[in-house]
Amino acid sequence: MPLRYKKEITLKDGQDCLLRSAVAEDAQEILEHQRITSAETDFMARYPDEICDTPEKEAYLLQAVEADPHSIMLSAFVSGNLVGSASVFTDKVHSRCGHRGDFGISVKQKYWNEGIGSALLQACLEAAQRAGLEQVELGVVDTNLRAFHLYRRFGFQIYGMLPNAFRYRDGSYAGEYEMVCKFSEQK
Repeated sequence: MPLRYKKEITLKDGQDCLLRSAVAEDAQEILEHQRITSAETDFMARYPDEICDTPEKEAYLLQAVEADPHSIMLSAFVSGNLVGSASVFTDKVHSRCGHRGDFGISVKQKYWNEGIGSALLQACLEAAQRAGLEQVELGVVDTNLRAFHLYRRFGFQIYGMLPNAFRYRDGSYAGEYEMVCKFSEQK
């Protein structure tokens, strides 16, 4: 059964926020969200000009996620506008890796520190557990202390460090912490 999610939350500033499963009709807005969040920070894996998917290709991906009982993609909306996105994707094709999920998240900078990241992460972890996953993994740029502390608060532990994981266009580098949240070790 596909993982579906819908929940209303109240942000720290009092605004209402709808968290729900992403659907194919969100494709254009998700691509624009990716371009905006990639321009706002150096913590994302791609530059805005590297996000070249078409709305049709993104819609196809979203339909595949909607049908996959082991993956989820969530969107956060404030006043009808997409302000955050998070996902857990799995590799159920290869049984040796089918117990693992890969987490990703982005929140528009204007909405940082409002509780959206925490709510999206919590929802994704709950969905991953319902899907029978044993652990969720992620990579976080070593200078992204806000995200690092969020992940630690939710039970993620560092299992490695990849030096020079990100090479920026100005020639500088950043490392990436590799982190894992094992559900069997949760309190």
